[in-house]
Amino acid sequence: MDYHAIHGHDVASFELPATHRLPTISAAQALEDLDGNPSRFVSTGLDGLDRLLADHFSGASSGKSVWGGIQKGQVTEVWGPPGSGKTTLGVQLSSTVLGEHRGVVWVDCSSPLCSQRLSAVVAARTGTSDETVSNHLRHFIHYTCPTLPHFTALLCRPTDSCIPRDTSLVVIDSLSALLNHNFPKIPEAKGTPSSGKGPSLSSRRFQVLQYIIDALKKLAATRDIAIVVLTQCATKMQVERGPTLIPAINANVWEQGIFTRLVLFRDWGVHQDKPTGLHFAGAQKINGRGHYGSIENIAAFSIESRGLVAASFDSASQASITLPTTPARKRKLRDTDFEVADSEDEDYGWQVEDEDAIPGMPSQWQGSEDLLLGQRPESDGSQDEDGQAPVAVLGSGEGSIAEEGAEESPDGQGAEDIAEGSA
Repeated sequence: MDYHAIHGHDVASFELPATHRLPTISAAQALEDLDGNPSRFVSTGLDGLDRLLADHFSGASSGKSVWGGIQKGQVTEVWGPPGSGKTTLGVQLSSTVLGEHRGVVWVDCSSPLCSQRLSAVVAARTGTSDETVSNHLRHFIHYTCPTLPHFTALLCRPTDSCIPRDTSLVVIDSLSALLNHNFPKIPEAKGTPSSGKGPSLSSRRFQVLQYIIDALKKLAATRDIAIVVLTQCATKMQVERGPTLIPAINANVWEQGIFTRLVLFRDWGVHQDKPTGLHFAGAQKINGRGHYGSIENIAAFSIESRGLVAASFDSASQASITLPTTPARKRKLRDTDFEVADSEDEDYGWQVEDEDAIPGMPSQWQGSEDLLLGQRPESDGSQDEDGQAPVAVLGSGEGSIAEEGAEESPDGQGAEDIAEGSA
């Protein structure tokens, strides 16, 4: 009696079965994959974008007919601002796979997917009736992950029931929303003593990112699945360069695990000498090779009810988009028309009649300002025999004043009278 007959088969999701190594392929198959085997790609539905993603294969340089698109067995990231077409691109990729009667797994991490939108795109791509569309949608599995633990349990330790064997595409929508909610980017104060209760928030975010990207790479390689991660963007403030848009997940460990990175954005294109608002897709990283600082070979498209439709614009405007490196210099104050008001010549709203409206000082305050301000009476130029001007001394409130130059009695009686009066 063997072990499984006694204890039964392990049904817990501890490890992927047979994931200790990658699938073994022959050298001829590897060479065929490099030449652009159509079974190795998931078409985006845009010929320009497919050719852009296939530029780095050997067949593209030799002039052969090369199939392109999102490559299977790798992790691809698509990021951009809201309304740039990320979800529509994911829906169009799903319709391509469903049209081949292959499985698609869609994972929502933020907002749910509109089923009517998916059905309309599938019907437009396959050109079939509603009944046939329903047959295609049988291979579509939809999950909603409200928290990060739900996501890690679903995709980091998947089972055959979660990810069927016929799955060719996994689309993860808004993964950055879960990461930023559980591990927000809060700048830590320098010199803050550690509490001694474990790693910091940034360290835990780094560990979670590394765990997720490693699990996604293993899932894509062992199952031969194209994994597409749709992420938002964030604003980065740069000194002397101004704000710029960056991917919401921009850690080095994440970028090293991403095989291809596409950015979607909206801009103006010139077609027949007329400006037209279009959507653009550019490649920042293709097949592990990045193009940092510029976006080359962009593809234009528009979003319609039937999905993404290729758009054309003048070739003169198809130059590579170079990211700004130097900001515009600020103008000097003397070069503008602004003037600085002279504060010495301004009254700041005071009016002459305001001074007349101030009530007078009470009678019991008369003479006190001389003590507070230390004012001295104007001298007429007369000095005593010591060469000093006479000094006035206030009396006991009756206005009596004695002078230093007054006669003093031989016994100092005059000084005592002055002292008593001042008291």
